[in-house]
Amino acid sequence: MKHLLISTFAAAVLLLFGGVNEVNGDPLTYEVVGDTVTIKDCKASATGELVIPLTYDGKTVTRIGEDAFNGCSSLTGVTIPDSVTRIGNKAFAGCSSLMSVTISDSVTSIGEWAFEGCSSLTSVTIGDSVTSILWGAFAGCSSLTGMTFPDSVTSIGHLAFAGCSSLASMTFPDSLNDISWGAFEGCSSLKSLTIPDSVTNIKGETFQGCSGLTSVTIPDSVTSIGNFAFNGCSSLTSVTIPDSVTGIGNNAFVGCSSLTSMTIGNSVTRIGKYAFYGCSSLMGITIPDSVTDIGLWAFRRCSSLTSVTIPDSVIRIGEYAFSGCTSLTSVTIPDSVTSIYNGTFEGCTSLMIINFGGDSNKFGGDAPKLYGAKVFSKVPDNAKVFINPDAIGFGETYGGLPVVYKTVLPTDHLTYKVSGNTVTIRDCKETISGALAIPLTYDGKPVTRIGNMAFKNCGSLTSVIIGNNVTSIGNSAFEGCHSLTNVTIPDSVTRIGGVAFRGCSSLKSITFLGNAPSSFGSDVFKNLPVGATITVTAGATGFGETYGGLTVQILKKKLVIKSFNNHATPFSLTFESQSDSTYKIEASHDLKKWGEIGEVQGTGSSVEFTDWREALFQKQYYRVKLVE
Repeated sequence: MKHLLISTFAAAVLLLFGGVNEVNGDPLTYEVVGDTVTIKDCKASATGELVIPLTYDGKTVTRIGEDAFNGCSSLTGVTIPDSVTRIGNKAFAGCSSLMSVTISDSVTSIGEWAFEGCSSLTSVTIGDSVTSILWGAFAGCSSLTGMTFPDSVTSIGHLAFAGCSSLASMTFPDSLNDISWGAFEGCSSLKSLTIPDSVTNIKGETFQGCSGLTSVTIPDSVTSIGNFAFNGCSSLTSVTIPDSVTGIGNNAFVGCSSLTSMTIGNSVTRIGKYAFYGCSSLMGITIPDSVTDIGLWAFRRCSSLTSVTIPDSVIRIGEYAFSGCTSLTSVTIPDSVTSIYNGTFEGCTSLMIINFGGDSNKFGGDAPKLYGAKVFSKVPDNAKVFINPDAIGFGETYGGLPVVYKTVLPTDHLTYKVSGNTVTIRDCKETISGALAIPLTYDGKPVTRIGNMAFKNCGSLTSVIIGNNVTSIGNSAFEGCHSLTNVTIPDSVTRIGGVAFRGCSSLKSITFLGNAPSSFGSDVFKNLPVGATITVTAGATGFGETYGGLTVQILKKKLVIKSFNNHATPFSLTFESQSDSTYKIEASHDLKKWGEIGEVQGTGSSVEFTDWREALFQKQYYRVKLVE
């Protein structure tokens, strides 16, 4: 039964309960059912502050109905009496002038979208009986600055506070156990956050777009972090994921561009796709040995990432997982890895050392497939793959990179001197053996100098890659390294000191990747073996026909396979060729015995070779060699 009160009685009621001077006439419509009353409607013309009466016609007002005040855009305040137990869906939606609301202790339920779009609402007091804040209850309350939840609240619904762009602080009660999808999405003024240990799951999009969030505390009770949970939290600087968490969802921390450090707990088994994509300030990451799967694009474009530890629990590294990590200098791939997908390290322009811990057969298909996927595309020309002496399945090159049999990764054998923001290598243990790759950085600072006598008489050193931060090679730096066979000097080097490589009796190949150093000492290459040569890039200046007493030759253009098919027969490949050059095509079924199967004449452009032979083996490997 519905009653509309006459204006004289309405005025008396409003005088009794207050607010008569601030509300123009009687704006309310009531619904009476038995002994209870629900407010069903309010005139859109209602203005000012409204005090909802405790009773109507001698009966208690217990509910504010669905859409009751929806669109009352001139209401500035509402006081809800202690008799009301429920606020219906969209009850105050669109009350764009509403500035404050007091919800009494009697209210147990706030409906979906109840205060959605109340863009002037600056403060809300929620009574101690509310247990659930439902979907979108305060969504779009863009002037709301703070929120304190009573101890009675156990759940916060989907998008409950989404778009509350002025919400700078809030306190969660210990009673809270469920924060639903997107609950605080777009709360861009939120600065810090402590999640109570009653919460077990941070669901998807919960804090997405909280661009002002600088810190978050995740308790040990949380077991999963959902998709997009902290997506776009561009001010977040550090996160510790506790050991209780078993999964990091897709896109969980995408675009957290200020994130410099991340600690991942020891129970995480999967890092979802795009999980840390675009975390451009992240400098280092240690992946715990519980992780088996690194999702596609997981760390793509983490451009400050200088180091990553991949544990021997990892089985799969997804497509482009570390693509665009332009500061990454080295990576170790353990022998547990069975799959490395397309472009995993594409565009890692500082990656010099790829260290495989075991057989290539154990981690991801044959070499042609891996190369075709451009796993190491756009890494430095002098990058190398390091493998154990007993490893199989690599060949002379792997993924387009030369293979070096290692006996040691040398970074543990070096002594550094830090001066301001630069680093000099002062010494190296003479017991070092095998291939040496000088790191680009030490303790976050660039390695710019190789000091005087730093590697003198390291007689078991066989090859050296010098990082492209190095500008100076000191006097006698490699003197007496009699097992050294080749060295690559980057275009960053502007000074080579006297007798730097004197007495390197096995050093036959010196490659310069840039112009001749502006400072070049005396007898740098004295007492090198007969036939030792210097190779320089086309267009390099300052060398002449000889340099430092050695013959200079021009570095030939790197051979690049453009495409191939992997059908059983016929197999074909295309590659860029040089004019007036001859290329041999060789094949093998075991990467040990190779036989020539054809010859191609270079044209200065792309050429194609097709193997029309019948396939005799389950696997067939191919390689192209330029005839000298």
